[in-house]
Amino acid sequence: MGTAGKAAWVVPAPAYREVEGWEGAGDDSPGYRCGHSLTVIAPTKGHGPRLILFGGATAIEAGASSGLPGIRLAGVTNTVHSYDVDKRRWTRLHPAGDPPSPRAAHSAAAVGTMVVFQGGIGPAGHSTDDLYVLDLTNDKFKWHRVVVQGAGPGPRYGHCMDLVAQRYLVSVSGNDGKRVLSDAWALDTAQKPYKWQKLNPDGDRPSARMYGTASARSDGMLLLCGGRDASGTPLSDAYGLLMHTNGQWEWTLAPGISPSPRYQHAAVFVGARLHVTGGVLRGGRAIEGEGAIAVLDTAAGVWLDRNGIVTSRTLKSTNEHDASSDLLRRCRHAAASVGSQIYIYGGLRGDILLDDFLIAENAPFQSETDRVPRSENQNRNPNFNSDSPSFQQYTNNSHETAPGFSTDKKSIDMLTEASAAEAEAVSAVWRAAKEASVASSEDSLSEGIGSESPLSETSPMNDDLDDGPMQPDVKLHSRAVVVAKEAVGDLGCLVRQLSLDQFENESRRMHPANNDQSNSAKKALNRQRSPQGLHKKVISLLLRPRNWNAPADRAFFLDSYEVGELCYAAEQIFMQEPTVLQLKAPVKVFGDLHGQFGDLMRLFDEYGYPSTAGDITYIDYLFLGDYVDRGQHSLETITLLLLLK
Repeated sequence: MGTAGKAAWVVPAPAYREVEGWEGAGDDSPGYRCGHSLTVIAPTKGHGPRLILFGGATAIEAGASSGLPGIRLAGVTNTVHSYDVDKRRWTRLHPAGDPPSPRAAHSAAAVGTMVVFQGGIGPAGHSTDDLYVLDLTNDKFKWHRVVVQGAGPGPRYGHCMDLVAQRYLVSVSGNDGKRVLSDAWALDTAQKPYKWQKLNPDGDRPSARMYGTASARSDGMLLLCGGRDASGTPLSDAYGLLMHTNGQWEWTLAPGISPSPRYQHAAVFVGARLHVTGGVLRGGRAIEGEGAIAVLDTAAGVWLDRNGIVTSRTLKSTNEHDASSDLLRRCRHAAASVGSQIYIYGGLRGDILLDDFLIAENAPFQSETDRVPRSENQNRNPNFNSDSPSFQQYTNNSHETAPGFSTDKKSIDMLTEASAAEAEAVSAVWRAAKEASVASSEDSLSEGIGSESPLSETSPMNDDLDDGPMQPDVKLHSRAVVVAKEAVGDLGCLVRQLSLDQFENESRRMHPANNDQSNSAKKALNRQRSPQGLHKKVISLLLRPRNWNAPADRAFFLDSYEVGELCYAAEQIFMQEPTVLQLKAPVKVFGDLHGQFGDLMRLFDEYGYPSTAGDITYIDYLFLGDYVDRGQHSLETITLLLLLK
């Protein structure tokens, strides 16, 4: 089914294994269960990241009419268990306050250090549509019931809910006991009093379904995947739900060929890759073989299985036994992601209730922001991929209404183009790295890796850095304020005013313009031909909130010619803008940066960052000034800000 051999570089769906060495005995362990929820809570002062498991069924019985395994409602629970990822320990929590009723087939979403629960079904029938919040702030565990005004989604089960754009709780599909539903509702967590709003999205709307999954990508896209329609037919389609800056929502059909239709499966995003596991077919028959594990790469616009890109839904027989696929022969399980790792707990395999705990890595040798290129002959849906205006429509349509960093449409187009080119860029870097390991000449290395490719931290950069002695090309004022290199420990963030002659001139980090005729051919390969090419280079090397590291030799990756191009491009934008900009909420306001680029990356990592893989599509960024001096990475700071402008 896969076409790994035809792609330049394909990262297939990952292999799953059991988590080793975790602790938790007696009541602390969640035990056997299915139909539960698993949600990730961000680290707090007292804890690292945690998985919160709630509810589910702890016993099963044969279905009265179908003879198939089903949930015995008497076994439904409302217990809460927490898994500390760092300590590898399960603990049962006993929060204060009135808990929600026992339930399964409910939905859950994390909002900061809180988990919101809605709907489900239990011993008393359908749960109410009240929102319950489990507050884990400051390790004071407490239940709250959220007061919501007006009509809402109503009691339902088998539906999906997640937090979209770090702000909107969106609930879609499900079953209200009378019919299978296709509606979508949103609750703005930033506005009180809380109210549910029934959405009327544009675009290709998904059909009514239950037991599907919906997971939110970091840039504000909710991806609805699979499910079962009113006739019991499993579905294989996927739809993205996006909100434009004008407040209008839109559905878009996802690309590619999924390995199998399914329902009662689990799905979770890691970066741009949606990891789909398990599920059943019509009649409750478990998905077996390659189709049990799948990945939808929303950047490359392709589905992947364990072998590579999926080109057909016909499962091929294989002589190789895949233990990972056997592990995922299950349904009614729950999944969550922490960093690049995917966790799965429990579920149902036939008439056997499960209590195992599985883990997988998103993609070896690939960061969260990397993209998977498609094969040369792989057809992609023109309505939903990184090259298509429809897939990036939430970005493109916002040009007229979203101020962003600039009201200039071209500057935002540059960001959009970079996102579309990431898949092909990764392929080029991979090929270049392989060539570099064989060929020792510098010429072959510089030809294999262009300056527009997003180089990894371990990629060779000597051609960009070691082009002879570096001469100062920018002068610093004699009273510049810097940070001492030797500042360590808790005092490392303090700023001291020291004489500039005690430190290297900041401009010495920058290459001079190309005056060496002997190396002109080599440098021409690394030099950007336009601000668009330059922007790709800066984005790939600097906008890395989770894995940016300062260069060991403090050399700067741009020469003075490229810095001049960047300044000129930003100057043209400033000249076209009015002196006073009118910004509309939501907007993120950043205070003085003072060249502390590492702090800027930490802020981006904690609160979201401005790229097409971040939240630039719906949130403006305002930087108040004092961009440079004091910190050791003023060049990186001002370069990235000008580029984003």
